[in-house]
Amino acid sequence: MIRKQSIPRAMASARMLLGPLLIVGERCGWSGFSLASIVVTALLSDIFDGILARRWRCDTAAVRLFDSMADTTFYLCAAAALWIAQPRVWQDNAILLGTLLSLEALRFVLDFARFGKPASYHSWLAKSWGLVLALAIIATFATTHASRLLPLALWLGIATDLEGLAMSLILPIWRRDVKTLAAAWRIRRELPSSQPKAPARLVSVTLPVLLILAPGTLPAHALEHNQTVYLGGSAAIAIESIGIFDTSSPTTFVLRFTGPAGTPTQIAIDYTSIKTAQPSRQVTHHLGVAPAIAVGLLAARQHRYLLTLTWTDTSGVAQAAVLEVSRSDQEPLLAVIRSRIPHPCPGPASSCPVRAPLRPAP
Repeated sequence: MIRKQSIPRAMASARMLLGPLLIVGERCGWSGFSLASIVVTALLSDIFDGILARRWRCDTAAVRLFDSMADTTFYLCAAAALWIAQPRVWQDNAILLGTLLSLEALRFVLDFARFGKPASYHSWLAKSWGLVLALAIIATFATTHASRLLPLALWLGIATDLEGLAMSLILPIWRRDVKTLAAAWRIRRELPSSQPKAPARLVSVTLPVLLILAPGTLPAHALEHNQTVYLGGSAAIAIESIGIFDTSSPTTFVLRFTGPAGTPTQIAIDYTSIKTAQPSRQVTHHLGVAPAIAVGLLAARQHRYLLTLTWTDTSGVAQAAVLEVSRSDQEPLLAVIRSRIPHPCPGPASSCPVRAPLRPAP
């Protein structure tokens, strides 16, 4: 049985596969109406996968990132199909197209250098560009001549890339769904100055190959700052529920989740009741369709970062929770917990379970 939370990701995967189908259809002589219908299907998929992901509370950073890469793959294929069918379309807009592709390449390299993965801002300008670009391609396929919307779509694409470059330079860490430059600046001001940055990563293959295979190298578990996923334990919370953690109280560690019906669920853990806090990490599965060999060439092995907590509740009953957190949050969160709990055992601090060092899972 397919879980409904998997449907948005499946829709993005299907949209990515529609790109090569568009090229095949053009080479096989399909009608312009048929090719336009494929683009309409992709556009509707792009609109509704986000709506469904938000409705079913599964719009994680990984899903949003994969959605962005699916869009990139599809529209690259759509541009290639247009080039094959009507080369004059791109020849007449060569300067705009060249500028757009250059900015796309620059953005991709900059995002990998700063964050280790592509950006996924989904800004209002980017949404406008996607809609106008889709309508321009639909009109061009359906009427067999260049749409007047095409130059506008290219100009919007250039503006979107310039906005994306500015956002990537402003933001110190990777963030999804940043709607405007003002929002990016506000996030930068709110984050502590000590927030770690992702290490630079070199692009090891040429840009066209990287753009096509990149969806297969994305981590399946990408979390944002302060975000957590409940992976199991004694709490009455659905597995893989997405929430946030709050360490603002000096006495209580709080986890807030949203249930399937939209009802909030909270776990409040007294620091004095925590028995163990064990960090670990696991190798993730990757998204997309790239084979394992290609994944190894394009990106280092990805991990998901876990924190296992055990404590006793107010009734003296033992409780446990396994949480996934972001890489940048794991060690700072452990440091906060360690600084606020009493020694759980009479021996030296190094022998206490809660102070066990981070060791990668084999």
